[in-house]
Amino acid sequence: MNKKRTGIIIIAIIIVFAAAFFGFNLKNSSDAKNLNKSAQDAIAKGEYQKAVDIYSNLYDKTNDATYIEKKRAAVELMSSQNYYDLGMEYLKKSEYIDAAKSFIRVREDDNVNYQKSQQRLQETTQKVIMNSDSLAEDSNYEASLNLLNAYYKVMPKEKLIKDKIEEIEEARDKFKDKKEEEKKQKALSEQKEKEAREKAEQLAQESKQELEKKKQDAKSNESVKVEGSKVDESQSLIDLSIELVGKTYLVTNDNAKIYAQPNKNSELISTIPMGSEVYIYEAKPESSGKVWCHAIIKSSDTFKSYDAWISSNNLK
Repeated sequence: MNKKRTGIIIIAIIIVFAAAFFGFNLKNSSDAKNLNKSAQDAIAKGEYQKAVDIYSNLYDKTNDATYIEKKRAAVELMSSQNYYDLGMEYLKKSEYIDAAKSFIRVREDDNVNYQKSQQRLQETTQKVIMNSDSLAEDSNYEASLNLLNAYYKVMPKEKLIKDKIEEIEEARDKFKDKKEEEKKQKALSEQKEKEAREKAEQLAQESKQELEKKKQDAKSNESVKVEGSKVDESQSLIDLSIELVGKTYLVTNDNAKIYAQPNKNSELISTIPMGSEVYIYEAKPESSGKVWCHAIIKSSDTFKSYDAWISSNNLK
């Protein structure tokens, strides 16, 4: 009877321990499920650090290697979020290359930040294009292309950037061609101006000799001498003409008129601004008390040269 009772007691004890063990494991399993759900909810909200902490706790409690893998994935998501935040900081500082480098490292399985990072990449691309256009508008094509090419290295699949590079390269080449043509035209213009000035200097000598002869004729002409003051005026204009020929003067009146012939009724070639340069190679005294000057005239605003007549009243 005692043996039978002892056996019953032992069986009862075993049942109690088994029930306790089963109950403990059941509770642990329930707790693990709840914690795992909390970690998944944290990931859905972008609370990746919280998820990492929960998976660490789960592994410590269960020693289940599955939670180590889940923790590693949560750590990668936490790193992805850091890249998004870093990209936003670079974008605010207009550091577009570094911003793009950060945004492209946001993971596709980062449901909280991936779509936002793609939108920020589009924004960054547009900013780069705007900046490159601004540089190109200032004819700073190399700086524009440097920006675009640096960005294209980071975003090699971005067609907008590739197209913009081709557009700026074409604009740069046209600009270079235009500058080369302008350089050639300038050299040709300078050569023509040089030749015209050399010819003008020769004509100036001839004009001076002719005026000197006029001066001598005026002195020896007794019929002219009789008129007194007219002789003096005529002599004075001849002296002024001799003084003007072969020298360079500046225009003192704004919008001074220049003509094809030494009179106001001839063709008006243009008006030139104050400060324009005038090299006189021929002079004709006029009875009205002024001298018409045949000259090479270089405009002070356009730098265009004219071969025309201008009144001495406009000169300093």
